[in-house]
Amino acid sequence: MEFNTKFITRCLAVCFLILSGTVSRGQEKEMTKMQQVMAQHDEVMDEMPKLSKLINQLQTKANASYKKEKYENAISDLKLANKSMMNWMANFGKRFEADEMMKGKELTEEKKRWLLEEEKKVALLKEEIEISISQAERVLGN
Repeated sequence: MEFNTKFITRCLAVCFLILSGTVSRGQEKEMTKMQQVMAQHDEVMDEMPKLSKLINQLQTKANASYKKEKYENAISDLKLANKSMMNWMANFGKRFEADEMMKGKELTEEKKRWLLEEEKKVALLKEEIEISISQAERVLGN
């Protein structure tokens, strides 16, 4: 997969900021809406290495097969899911400041509405990634 290095670096920085700002599971404090959205992000992010691994496995199978289409379709779905994740993180980072994500800075009413939108988007993103992984595993016979 070819990605713009500067874009990936920015996304990783956002991920680091997000991860460093989440509440640990041991804390009894009720999570804010921002922390809940970040926790959903973290769950999706945990699947990203699996996506890359599946793409590599599918590419190996495709290279050795005369019927490449099923492998290439699964690869395409995984790459689209990965792109969706990168786009979501970039757009989220444009809407919210680091202090809002990490330090619980109070959100404006507009940003509270945005956060509800982002919560829905990350839930759909999670579903997209889960489906693409499931389909890829089925194609591979896992």
